[in-house]
Amino acid sequence: MNTRKKRTTRRWNFLAVAVLALLFPNSPLLAQTPTIPDRLPPNTICYLHWRGSAFVAGADKKNHVLQLLEDPDLGSMRDAAVKGFQRSFETPGSTSSPLQLADVLSLLDNPVAIGIVANPPQSASAADAAPTMVGFFFVYDTNGKTDLIRKLKAANKEGGGEVQTVLSYDFGGTAVEARTNGTSVTYTAQTKTHYLVADQKGIIEDLITRFRGSARPPSSVTQLPEHQSIRSYLGADSAIELFGRLPELNKWIPAEQREKPAARAARNLHLEKIHAMGGSLSFAGEAMRVRGAVLGDTSAGSLFDILGASRAAFLTQPIVYPGPFLSMTRLDLAAAYQLIRAAAVGTLTDQQAAALTLYESMAQNFLGMPIADALHLFTGEFSSQSSFADDGSALKSFAISIQKPQDVSRILRAVAGGMIVSEDTEGDATYFSLSYPYRDPATGQQRRSSYYVAVTPQVLYIAPRKAMLREAVARGNSALSSASPQNAPADAEIDHLRGLLPEKLSGFTGADMTRVPWDKLFAQLSQEAADAAKKSENSSPPPAWLNSIKPEAFFRHLHGAVSGVWKDSNGVYFDSYIE
Repeated sequence: MNTRKKRTTRRWNFLAVAVLALLFPNSPLLAQTPTIPDRLPPNTICYLHWRGSAFVAGADKKNHVLQLLEDPDLGSMRDAAVKGFQRSFETPGSTSSPLQLADVLSLLDNPVAIGIVANPPQSASAADAAPTMVGFFFVYDTNGKTDLIRKLKAANKEGGGEVQTVLSYDFGGTAVEARTNGTSVTYTAQTKTHYLVADQKGIIEDLITRFRGSARPPSSVTQLPEHQSIRSYLGADSAIELFGRLPELNKWIPAEQREKPAARAARNLHLEKIHAMGGSLSFAGEAMRVRGAVLGDTSAGSLFDILGASRAAFLTQPIVYPGPFLSMTRLDLAAAYQLIRAAAVGTLTDQQAAALTLYESMAQNFLGMPIADALHLFTGEFSSQSSFADDGSALKSFAISIQKPQDVSRILRAVAGGMIVSEDTEGDATYFSLSYPYRDPATGQQRRSSYYVAVTPQVLYIAPRKAMLREAVARGNSALSSASPQNAPADAEIDHLRGLLPEKLSGFTGADMTRVPWDKLFAQLSQEAADAAKKSENSSPPPAWLNSIKPEAFFRHLHGAVSGVWKDSNGVYFDSYIE
């Protein structure tokens, strides 16, 4: 395996290790005062913080997702991950003892954070260098792991295979190592309590100052108003938390770049209205929970406009409910177009602006109406439903709320063109049959696929089978003409979790995992992998663990999942549960 491929493999294996670490949550809570984020510099614009395995300790006794990962029927998949990890660190001719997965997993007992800072500080020796917009850092709590880190660094150095220049210097009593590889430089240092990595000298020296002692530094990212505003949406029991903010553009972007197209487009998008964002992942209950928010000024004229208003019911809900997989979202296409157009126009030359006007005129002639009017035909709801065929393949249908169905049909005829093979009218519905070519991924042969569309007074339907289309239209006609149009069929798993979300939503996704044919689904995945291996000489055979997975594990542990998005004057919020 070449060096570049080996480094990439290691990165992916570390991600796998992070997931597998959740299977061994037996370490006691490590008291940390202050926490890693409490010491990060105030110019941090985003960070991802793993809070330590103590925040999942004991969760496997009740959390269904962790129980699935620990299930004996997934043992072959875990074993494959372990072997792949160990192979990635094997070095021919190495005299050192190989790293064991358990050792590396134990690193995740402790907190760790990675992140980005804006306008990183320059060191005294680099005062004449051009300032940079961002820099990167990595911070790890070394409590009880110093020897293991030394072993990991030695294994990484021995297996590097590339000529590197390594220089060391002293910064206030702390040794700093600068490792140059081509044009990139990586700085590392270790204090009594933390291992630090950065891509710039000024950042590593600032981190050393912040993490060298035990006291909280006088300033940090957690003291920013943006961070304090997002704290309540992260969750005190979260194992992983994410924070981000947008720095003030005029201070962040160098003066010589502020009138360049990208900077002008950013200003025209009014990114300053987005104040802070954050999210967290928790295993504290029976369900794995992901929650967070994007806070800011949601008044007209920003990216917040794209998401529609939050309401208690969706027009298309009875059409896609009860799934087993369903999604409903309110989007304002016209507002999105106007926002993007305004951002683009501010960056164009006179010649480019004239070309844009010409293209819009051509689009108007093609559609028979201005682009904005065409987008207003779609009144905001975009919903989908996924079910499964007898062989386990997914079948996905769509329902889109509309107005002026005659105009929608005219646009469909203009856009679909030669793909329309038939058109029929029944009552107030117009049915279209569409056919288009595609290449079969299994055989490589050209084939044709069909989709079916129905335009009704309030809803545009799309389905892969004619029977599915007519069933959806019948459900919609029955629901939309009744006294209670939002009275959708019941689904116990989805309805149970739906009660955990707010009443008014702008988007909702639900899944009844008990209705998924896991056995057929995995059989199809295995067959597709085998077909791909036969077709290509370069393809590897399907992994053995794929055929050895027992679908009963998924039937036992996964019950349902929901996700909701809502909006108010202070921002957009999201919350999701997988149980």
